[in-house]
Amino acid sequence: MLYPFALVRRALSLAFEQVACLLILAASIGVGAGHAEQVSPAPAVAAPGASLDPSGFRYQRPLDTGDAGLVTLSLDAAVLAHSQGPSRSFADVRVVDAGNAQIPYLLERRDERLSLDLELRPASPQAPELQNRPGNRSIYAITLPFEHLPGPVIALQTSGTVFRRFVQLGVERPPDRRRREPAFAPLTQAVWEHGDAAVAPPPLELALPRERSRELLLIVDEGDNKPLPVTAVRLLLPGWQLRFHRPPGPLRLLYGNDDIGRPRYDVAVLAPSVMTGTARDVVAAPERAPEPPAPIVSPRAFWVGLAIAVVLLLGLLVRLISSGTAPPPSPPGP
Repeated sequence: MLYPFALVRRALSLAFEQVACLLILAASIGVGAGHAEQVSPAPAVAAPGASLDPSGFRYQRPLDTGDAGLVTLSLDAAVLAHSQGPSRSFADVRVVDAGNAQIPYLLERRDERLSLDLELRPASPQAPELQNRPGNRSIYAITLPFEHLPGPVIALQTSGTVFRRFVQLGVERPPDRRRREPAFAPLTQAVWEHGDAAVAPPPLELALPRERSRELLLIVDEGDNKPLPVTAVRLLLPGWQLRFHRPPGPLRLLYGNDDIGRPRYDVAVLAPSVMTGTARDVVAAPERAPEPPAPIVSPRAFWVGLAIAVVLLLGLLVRLISSGTAPPPSPPGP
């Protein structure tokens, strides 16, 4: 039988033992957490890839300068027209640093379309079917910035409120073997109408087919009305962008190589972990026309060399004739 004093001492001893165990456990958890903090790996960043010979690319455009970090580069109309395009996943588009090392990127489709303002000019076509067609029509000329554009759409805007017009978009073909005069070839057409004077009309969008020309004719059949004012013409193109981690130093955008295949970057595996977050927009310098390959011999040197060769041959012929060593002419045949 234990006395009350012994019971109290035993209870206090058990309490101290429990507190000591709790302190030891808390200390071990804290040390483990601190150790985990120290050894936790740094977030992965896509490193530059293999080097690339830029001489095979027709277009090279520097990117604007900026700090290192996650960026997006919108592909403009020049890239859409002069690269392998979206049908081949922009296989020839590359971003390289000063040492020509490739910068891995992700290709993304943008929700908003690329929009370019176009000029609308009054036109006087030469095609007889347009000159002799009866009716009240307005004819305009539109020039596309590039010939090979993927999925172009012409959007027309007007300040009119209540109207109905028949609209055609086409090209004027020059004379050829089959015809002696220019001819109008329609590409697309639509009825443009709006009947609510209290609401601004939406733009009319006309999708262009694959076979087309840079020079377009817009024909608006006005009926018995005044010409409908066309206040704006825009070219709408599919929106694409590149997302990548920008390293320090200058970068260049390369494209225009028909012999190269689509890149295969490891960044596609790391995309969820390294390509998320706020990204800054970067732009490329304006596109410049590719320089023609330098000739092996300049035209001036070619003609000078040819003239010298002719003079030498003439001198040799005169010398042979004057010395009598020239072979006699062969007798005429029977």
